[in-house]
Amino acid sequence: MHFEAIQVAGKRELLIDDYLLDSCSGTGFRLHEPVELPADPGKPCGAYVDVFGDGRRYLMYYRGSVPGYDGPRVNGNPGEFVGVAESADGLVWTRPKLDLFPGAPVPPETVIYGDMLTEGLPRIRNEKPPHPGYTSFTHNFTPFYDDRPGVPAEERYKAVSGILQTGGLFAFRSADGFHWTRCDDLPIIKYDALQLGGHALDSQNVAFYSEAEGCFVLYFRVWRTADGRKGLRSFAKAKSEDFRHWSEPEFLNPNRPGEHLYVSGLRPYPRAPHYYIGAATRFFRERGAATDVTLLFSRAGGEILRPFPGAWIVPGPSPRRWGNRVNYIAWGMLQTSPEELTLYHGHEPLRYKLRTDGFISLSAGTEGGAWCTKTLSGKVARLELNLRTSAAGSFRLELCGPDGKALPGYGMTDFDEFYGDAIAFEPHWRGKAAPPLNGTFRLRAEMTECDVFSITFR
Repeated sequence: MHFEAIQVAGKRELLIDDYLLDSCSGTGFRLHEPVELPADPGKPCGAYVDVFGDGRRYLMYYRGSVPGYDGPRVNGNPGEFVGVAESADGLVWTRPKLDLFPGAPVPPETVIYGDMLTEGLPRIRNEKPPHPGYTSFTHNFTPFYDDRPGVPAEERYKAVSGILQTGGLFAFRSADGFHWTRCDDLPIIKYDALQLGGHALDSQNVAFYSEAEGCFVLYFRVWRTADGRKGLRSFAKAKSEDFRHWSEPEFLNPNRPGEHLYVSGLRPYPRAPHYYIGAATRFFRERGAATDVTLLFSRAGGEILRPFPGAWIVPGPSPRRWGNRVNYIAWGMLQTSPEELTLYHGHEPLRYKLRTDGFISLSAGTEGGAWCTKTLSGKVARLELNLRTSAAGSFRLELCGPDGKALPGYGMTDFDEFYGDAIAFEPHWRGKAAPPLNGTFRLRAEMTECDVFSITFR
């Protein structure tokens, strides 16, 4: 059987499954759970939290509601508003003093909505239009930062928002992340119960620009899967060249039998943007609408991968986190130190710490193991590995030609044995780094009490 060489030049490959592997023995894949920590007191708590950096600061958007609000009810959560917080390091959060709605019954420092968001909206049950801070777009407003060269300043920040009551999902733009304008009066995804499978869009729909696919990508809530299963909360995909005109929905198969997925959470992983990674919420109505979080992947927008389809983050001992629909992870993972990723719980004052690239590892125990890659291809100047061993563990690597034979001077016996913990380990053979690789090659490794998280082909 013939296999084409895998192009790896310039990529960081996460070892989440056997994509790179031709053979292995004594090894297996291991899921690593994030460590729960208290968040900074300034971190806001709310629904459908969204966090990202724009090169100057980090921004956190969230949906809140005004306690005791008895005004117009435009959807299932009266008194909704969209708030924002800022951070210089992704850990300590403050509220900007925006005051865009003087006199409004909302926390004035947080609200980011302007009058234009209510223009042209259909009224619900002939109710009077709500205050500009309370539109149906407050339900799932989800921004991102478009950092591509040449993007007009007024469109640096983009967002999507909309539910059944708005007639669909709309596109928004902003120059500063605070003052927003609709891109068009028509929805980019029109609400259609027959096509989308029922009550759709009522979730955190997420859009971003994909380097891997060369276009904008949107994952949005539907009630059907590609294999014809209906009545399941799921998500579909659409693509766009200009953020205004979008392809017909591509229905997917991310759900296990009978499983509801409330959000996808998919977003390009900054260290390896051809991987989309999502912390998706699983929903169990028959257990009091309890929720937990599972881990999703997609390579370059292809098939949804779930190497470990069970829970990644569990509710834990707090009774509050066993309540109705309360476990959602903020959309976006922040690199808060070279060794650490930070994720945020939406509704709770919690953050999660995870090793950089540390979602899943290829692992060997006390008996040791070995593995060999498929044929790889590309011009590679330097190799780096993200790995760790125990105090008794070890790791050895050899460079091989496409025939699997070790290159002279770069075999297993030439390797300078590694033990320790490194995010960016550069392998050496008798003091020499790997030679420039230009063409096809393989990697073979032997390891004991060791986890390998990623390989970078610079």
